[in-house]
Amino acid sequence: MINDDELLEDPCRAKDTYSGLRFLAFVLIFVGMLGGGGIVVLAQSLYWILPASVLGYTASVMLYGFARNQNGNQSFLFTCPVVVSQYPRLLKRHAGYLAVLIVLEANALLIKPNLSAWWLTSSGKDVTPFSILVAMLVGALAVTEILTNRGLLERAHNDRFGKRRS
Repeated sequence: MINDDELLEDPCRAKDTYSGLRFLAFVLIFVGMLGGGGIVVLAQSLYWILPASVLGYTASVMLYGFARNQNGNQSFLFTCPVVVSQYPRLLKRHAGYLAVLIVLEANALLIKPNLSAWWLTSSGKDVTPFSILVAMLVGALAVTEILTNRGLLERAHNDRFGKRRS
């Protein structure tokens, strides 16, 4: 039996990565991302907005953090030994980002009633400057987490297998 240290081929760069379970996992993540975002848009209560945004945010970070996406980014398989070894760090980081997300959104919802009418008036598309600002801040937080997580996984991958071209 071969242990993780004796792997000759890089399992994270496997050419054929399709499996039914992987497809199902990504479908569930995608549905969670869209469902969480939909609930946030429709909800008016703090008790619905925060859990829904945590769900949508987490699903988005997972989808874009692990998937290949564009520009030839490497995909990271959930079962790759490098990824599995980084789960504790990724989970700690994600908990920190979720704390920032919750504080950001809770404070935004608390100050919303005290804002001037300009911040809360839509320009005909049901989108207010306030909601655009909050969405941009949440988006910046998500992009920051995705890029730092991918960087962490790339460094761990390169430490484990060396820098190779796929």
